[in-house]
Amino acid sequence: MSENKKRKGQSKLAFPLGLLVIIFAVVGVIFAVGAGIDTVKDLTDNSGKKLEYEKLLVPVVMYDPDMFDDISAANIEQLTVSAVWAIIKDEGIYPGKYVTDDQGNVVIPAADVSAKFAELYGTDIAPTHIGVKGYSGEFTFNEQNQSYLVTSAGAVAIYTPVVTDIDKSSNTVVLNVGYIAAEAWAQDAYGNYIQPEPSKFVKVTLRENESGYYISAIQATDAPENAAPGVIVETVAHTTAAESTTEE
Repeated sequence: MSENKKRKGQSKLAFPLGLLVIIFAVVGVIFAVGAGIDTVKDLTDNSGKKLEYEKLLVPVVMYDPDMFDDISAANIEQLTVSAVWAIIKDEGIYPGKYVTDDQGNVVIPAADVSAKFAELYGTDIAPTHIGVKGYSGEFTFNEQNQSYLVTSAGAVAIYTPVVTDIDKSSNTVVLNVGYIAAEAWAQDAYGNYIQPEPSKFVKVTLRENESGYYISAIQATDAPENAAPGVIVETVAHTTAAESTTEE
């Protein structure tokens, strides 16, 4: 009789214990699936971030500015030129956005360039407008009107940026960036662009202020171990990223 009672007691315990095991198993699967989704999401977000940073850096690296360990030691004239190009690339100087002069030059106010300069490089330093001239005569500065005159002719960028690695801390983002020479791009038999190996690599440091992140340093660095040159990029992707910086 006591043996039957013991078995009955074990049966009563077996059900809740079994149910508990099943619950933990289900919870484990949920966490595993959730972790997998988060991992894929992180990879997707990281890829999107790389494209975002590359778009930011296009007007900055296109004419290969001098390296600097701190923004206070940078070549301000070069950075001012890149701010003008950032406006041209962002706005596309569409008809109606800016007025044109009698010679057909698009007139960009110096105040707009100053605002774009602050977005790119922070507010610790100011752009140098007086005497700044564009490369290959694309634009000049009119001191009297305090504006830049941009010709209708395009320009070929020396380099196109490709972000290979992102290292983010609390208020700093460090980017490993490859510089791809404009003349190095090639096409395969199917018309797809083949991304060449970067000519050199730099480390770009972004620091956070009240308005967001700004470029505080551009330093030479070695090629990362995970660099993968020769990646085939579809024609459409190239048109929106690399070709937009080398259009004529």
